[in-house]
Amino acid sequence: MKRVFAVICCALLIMTIAGCASKGTDPAPNGTGTASTGAIKIGFAMPVSDEINMNMRGSYETYAETLEGVELIFTSAEGDAEQQITDVENLISQNCDVIIIRPVDGQSIGVACDAVVNANIPLIIDEFIVDAMNYNVRTAIDQADHGRVLGSYLQGLLDKGAIKAVKIGYIAGDSDSLMMSRRAGISDTCASAVFVADGVANNWSATEAQAIVENWISSGLINDMNVIACMDDALANAAITALGDNYPDIIVLGAGGTNVLAQQNIVSGKMKASTYQDNVIAAKNMLDVCFDLANGVEVKYDDPENRLLNLRSISLMTADTNE
Repeated sequence: MKRVFAVICCALLIMTIAGCASKGTDPAPNGTGTASTGAIKIGFAMPVSDEINMNMRGSYETYAETLEGVELIFTSAEGDAEQQITDVENLISQNCDVIIIRPVDGQSIGVACDAVVNANIPLIIDEFIVDAMNYNVRTAIDQADHGRVLGSYLQGLLDKGAIKAVKIGYIAGDSDSLMMSRRAGISDTCASAVFVADGVANNWSATEAQAIVENWISSGLINDMNVIACMDDALANAAITALGDNYPDIIVLGAGGTNVLAQQNIVSGKMKASTYQDNVIAAKNMLDVCFDLANGVEVKYDDPENRLLNLRSISLMTADTNE
């Protein structure tokens, strides 16, 4: 079986919250547009309890409603790897035309991958690296791009003289190397950035994120930084709560863009920027590829051994309409 990588979740907009302005172009979909005809049953094995995946599910469902004969079946094992294997087996028994797995565990999911392939059902691995090598397509997002766009924002502030240095306190929600590349990406586009302090809010805990910032305040470490960058928007919201009204000059940055409170904080100026992905276009591209796979159409791909697949762009939300 030829394994291919496709950039599915790569369509993004440049936009500002306050002005609701947008610019830029949407990338061409990877599929051939066959999602406009025929009937298809698509099975999803993906966690949906977190905000990002819940929003993504909604986007899948919204786009599917515009198509004829499309049935989406969702299962969610959350953090239970064994349950996800069972979920995939159930999707196979329901005669899905394509199965999409967002793995709970990249090592143990190989059993489920084998079952899908043995049933002659096209398989898409969404986002995560897995030990299995028998999928048809794996979507890939370079998480470092989240950091790069924030680094570009900070570099822009430096270039304009709005700030004289970039001294960062970074709050992660996961110490996994893939997610930590969001931190590393900042330095790619803002080489002078200095990381003064780091904290990990285990399991993306907003409570822990708030405690981390409170500890920085009580220890005086907060005085050594002018930026608090967070791995996602919920952590940034918690940082804002901890700061209160006492540190108006600290630049708070998030990532994700879908958190309603974060959007409100951007509009009010409490959060300066976040990254944002257009889930509607991402969902359309994914379902179009599902139709191509189900109809035996070869999907456009890049060889993963030659280059890393990045988002074609990543958008920057900011309350500053001049950015």
